[in-house]
Amino acid sequence: MNPSPQIRFFDNIYRPRTEQPQISFQNFEHGTRVLSEEVECDRYIALYGGHHFHKLYAAFPSTNFQYTEGKNVEIIDWGCGQALATCVLIDYFVEKQIKANIKSITLVEPSSIALCRGYYFLRQMLQPNFSSQTVIRTVNKYMDYVNFNDFISSNSNIKIHLFSNIIDVEGLDLNKLYNLIINSFQGINRLICTSPYNPNRQRLDNFYNLFREYPLVTNKFHSDEAIYKEVFKVSSGRFEKSKITRYERQFTIKL
Repeated sequence: MNPSPQIRFFDNIYRPRTEQPQISFQNFEHGTRVLSEEVECDRYIALYGGHHFHKLYAAFPSTNFQYTEGKNVEIIDWGCGQALATCVLIDYFVEKQIKANIKSITLVEPSSIALCRGYYFLRQMLQPNFSSQTVIRTVNKYMDYVNFNDFISSNSNIKIHLFSNIIDVEGLDLNKLYNLIINSFQGINRLICTSPYNPNRQRLDNFYNLFREYPLVTNKFHSDEAIYKEVFKVSSGRFEKSKITRYERQFTIKL
């Protein structure tokens, strides 16, 4: 039996959800509201999925993921929603033929319906290029209530932390998040933080500065350069090239 074809984020998850009727921005609170219905999840992807995709694809080359080739990797997707950031990372690995051994994926998200969909999307995305033995853990909590006991991590694994449109959210306790990371994930940690270029972008700098006390912060990268890519436009009901603003912080810390 031939293996199932590889599911790709843009064509198989994002694009089909732009074909539904009556998509609007109402009640999404700029993409920060906790989702509670299937239709909301589909509309979120239609409205914001393209922006997540392109910002992350622009960010990932600044992390030389070739160093993960054949290595054991843990992915932690913070405030993950429907796990879009991890889906895009797996898509990137497939396109660049990076054969990391993804041991586990941990999804942290307060919406139970978004978590279930994220789990489903990832199971699709992992086949057939990655091991079916990858453990996907879900943590159904607001980030401020997550604690050390919610994680299982090995010192020898490379940890990739994804923060897509979450660090800039007001109310998230950055000091608590910093302490949780340094006490839960020993070894090599790569933190990739992206957000729109909005008034709260300074929070990404504040988060990065908390780690600067460590002498082993390396491979730092920062960008605020907008990108121009094709996304679905609600006003026209078509895919059009659009300006996507971004603010990005990346760094590696050995704990």
